[in-house]
Amino acid sequence: MFEFCASDWAGPNNEWNSRTGGQTLFYDTFGGSAPQKGFSTIAGVTVATAVFDGNDFFTSTFGSGRPWAGLKEFSLSLVFKSNSSGPQTQTNINAFWNQRGILGFERPGAGQGEFAIGLYNDGTALGAVAASTGLGSGDNGVSAGNLNDNNWHTLTMAVANLANGSFSQTVYVDGTQIGSALETAYGAVGALADASFSLGTIRGSASGQRFVGEVARLRLDAAPLTAANITTLHSSYLGAVGIPEPSSSLLMGLAALSLGATRSRQRRHRGKLTGGS
Repeated sequence: MFEFCASDWAGPNNEWNSRTGGQTLFYDTFGGSAPQKGFSTIAGVTVATAVFDGNDFFTSTFGSGRPWAGLKEFSLSLVFKSNSSGPQTQTNINAFWNQRGILGFERPGAGQGEFAIGLYNDGTALGAVAASTGLGSGDNGVSAGNLNDNNWHTLTMAVANLANGSFSQTVYVDGTQIGSALETAYGAVGALADASFSLGTIRGSASGQRFVGEVARLRLDAAPLTAANITTLHSSYLGAVGIPEPSSSLLMGLAALSLGATRSRQRRHRGKLTGGS
């Protein structure tokens, strides 16, 4: 449905267009700053990233007719790194609107067709990551474990329509299913709402808790990916390490070489015009 790659984003104060699906993320701020573009090493490969400091975020397009509206099943995948702890006051894995939001949106009331990924207090020092939906009669979170360890991870939440009035919500981390799939009945809404989401916070959240970390890839599929699909996607971190991305220093070096070659050609050209060698 759509895929956002940090390598496609021009950097601060620029919108971020998806590689597929025709979607756009617009930068926004809590404290006057904007997300920054960075570079990091994933599996030995230098990749571009979007860097969040807790004062900035992206939001998808406002207006109706969003392509995810009405989906009863889907897969949401993210490549991210963070060492920010979950909010100490939020111990409810289902209360995603008060978690330290990495991605998602929320609407007033329970079970209003949302999706979210955020950090909460699971009793450990740094807390844990939860992947949540509002597709049931209430909101449902599934723990992805203690991923805020300053290492790169892929997280996929696969939601499948079980065709008996219920759905499964399964979380995979680094290509492997974590725990058992949650199975519960669809609620009155029972499908994703036609609402914009945010990256770097959970849009509409009453919480002041915001994401501190980096994101390399974001992907939404309009179907539940299989375990084999997810394992394959993780092997390249959703494609982030499929083609090595040049570091900023390498880009500067290439630019200098290009400029040198251009000046050399110009000198040779002027020499020909004046009869020189």
